[in-house]
Amino acid sequence: MEQRRRAAPNTQPMAAPGSPATDARARSLWFDPPTDDQDRRPRLTRDRVVAEALVVIAEDGVQALTMRRLAGRLGVVPGAVYRHVRNKQQLQDLLLDGVLAEIDVHLDPSLPWTEQLKVLAHRLRQVLEAHPGVAGILKTRDPLGPHSLALAEAFLSPLQTAGFGKREAGLVFFLLVDYTIGFAVSPPASVNEQRVRDPATRTQLHQFFRSLPPDRFPALVALGEHVWVDNRDERFTAGLDVLVGGLEHDGTSDPPALKRQPTHDYQVHLRT
Repeated sequence: MEQRRRAAPNTQPMAAPGSPATDARARSLWFDPPTDDQDRRPRLTRDRVVAEALVVIAEDGVQALTMRRLAGRLGVVPGAVYRHVRNKQQLQDLLLDGVLAEIDVHLDPSLPWTEQLKVLAHRLRQVLEAHPGVAGILKTRDPLGPHSLALAEAFLSPLQTAGFGKREAGLVFFLLVDYTIGFAVSPPASVNEQRVRDPATRTQLHQFFRSLPPDRFPALVALGEHVWVDNRDERFTAGLDVLVGGLEHDGTSDPPALKRQPTHDYQVHLRT
């Protein structure tokens, strides 16, 4: 009996039903630290490749986007990137379509067709300027992805409803898109934009214009300080109003400038 009393039982307190075990020699599955899976990089996917390409462009510009550099940032060999995109051109098209997917192409049909075009142009510019460098790619590529097509449809539909001819609708489409992309190519962070945004620099610039010889630069002396101002949004809206307003010339959807024949045919018509 005494011997049995001195022998300490080699047991641990039993855990309550449903609670984790606390034996240090047999750690609970629930509280074990993560295994090697914690250190593994996220699985490489096409979405990751495209997202990282956007980061490269935003940080270092379009020219910095190469497949080798992209692979280095992703921590893989270039061959791994090529398993998800065939080449740089496809990468650019995927990137563009992903950015254009952010544009809300749904328009209020109760708005006049002119206002629908303006709303869409403003949305396009806003998204492009939110992704620096992308507008430059859009100038060189003609993406035909699902979101790119949806944007084109949204621009063309009001023109078709307004009664534009096929040729005229095509001209107007590219007129509006080219204007918007061209405006977005010069980003708000450009040297010129920063110059007029800084009040001190802008004041010095205006003083410089006023100090010019008035006999040589009378227009700059009088108007320079009204030209170099912080009015980026106002400039875009004013230009868009002029473009769309021209389409309403004389209350018709086909202004004379769009009705003209191509230059050669037009000259032949005049001679006749």
